[in-house]
Amino acid sequence: MYQFLNDLVENNKIKVIKEFKDFDNQIIPVGSEWTFEKYDYFPYDGGYTFYFKEGTMRMAEISDADYYVFIHASEYFVLL
Repeated sequence: MYQFLNDLVENNKIKVIKEFKDFDNQIIPVGSEWTFEKYDYFPYDGGYTFYFKEGTMRMAEISDADYYVFIHASEYFVLL
């Protein structure tokens, strides 16, 4: 995810290729497409809030499941 974050710029589209749940237990389904706007980082818990035109995704480094998505982003997302 960390390298993936460097590749994201406003209006980039990503497609989810493997379902997962974000920090809020929101299911992010396979095939969904998201148009990136920005993200905020909260150092206290390693928390990220990703803002997309289609909605918001929250992820946190303190969650083992979220951290796995971070370090294996290419299993979950492709840039369109």
